[in-house]
Amino acid sequence: MASLRDLQSAFASAVRGGEAELLESYVVEDGIAPARRLGIYANNVRENFLATLEATFPVIARLAGRDWLRQSGVRYQRACPSRVGNLHYVGERYAAFLEADLAEAPYAYFADVARLEWAYQQVLVAADPAELDRASLAVVPPADYGGLIFELSPAARLVSSIYPLFAIWQSNRAEAPAETGTAIRLDAGPSRVLILRRRDRDHVELRELPAGDFALLSAIARSRPLDAATDEALQSDPALDLAAALNRLVQIGALTGWSLPRPA
Repeated sequence: MASLRDLQSAFASAVRGGEAELLESYVVEDGIAPARRLGIYANNVRENFLATLEATFPVIARLAGRDWLRQSGVRYQRACPSRVGNLHYVGERYAAFLEADLAEAPYAYFADVARLEWAYQQVLVAADPAELDRASLAVVPPADYGGLIFELSPAARLVSSIYPLFAIWQSNRAEAPAETGTAIRLDAGPSRVLILRRRDRDHVELRELPAGDFALLSAIARSRPLDAATDEALQSDPALDLAAALNRLVQIGALTGWSLPRPA
C-alpha cells in the first residue's frame, strides 16, 4: 500500500506528463477510465500553465510565436514545476530556464527579454510605493550626506542586458505595430532598464536609463551608502552629476525613503 506522500508525488508527476500506470490502480473508475480521469487533470494543468505563461511573457510570444512558446512551456513545466498554488508565479524561473536552454542558440537573448517581462510582473503586484519626504533630508548635516542610504521603491526593478532590450520590448509589445517586430539589431548595444510603477499612476512604465543613473540606482538597491553608490556610478560615467542624477530619480519616483545609520 503506497503512502499518502507517495500517492501525492505520483499524482503530481502524472499530471505533469509523467508515468501514470502505477497510479491508475488507486483511481476509482466510476464510469470514466482511470487513465482518462488522469488525462483530464493533466490537460487542465498543462493548459492553465501554458495560458498563464503566454499572458506573462507576451513579448516572447510575439518574438518566437505562440507555438514555440507552448512547446518551450511544456518542457519548462516539466523541468521547473510551479512550487506555489498561485498561478502568478508560474513564470518565476522561466528566464533561468531559457538561459540554460538557449545558451548556444541564436535566440539566447530571449532569456533577458523574459527577465524584463518577469520584472514587469513583479512590479505589477508590488506594494504601493511611498513618497520620498524631501523636507526631512534638510535635517541631515552635509558632513553626513555620504552615509545616507536611500531606498529603492518596492514597485521598481532594474534589468540590464548586453542586447538592446528596451528597443526589443518597445517594438514587440502588444501595442506596437506588427511590422516593427523585426527592426531591432541585436548588436545595437547594451540596455539598462528601470521598470517602475509610480505612486501617482496605476500602470507600469519602462525607462531606458543612462549608465551612471543605472549604476547609482543599482547600488542604492543593494543598500549601499551614498558615498559608495556614487563611486560605483562614477565608474560607469565619470562625468555624472550626482545631484542632478538623484533629482531625476526622485522626480520619477524611484526613491521612496532614506535612512542614516549611526556609526558603530
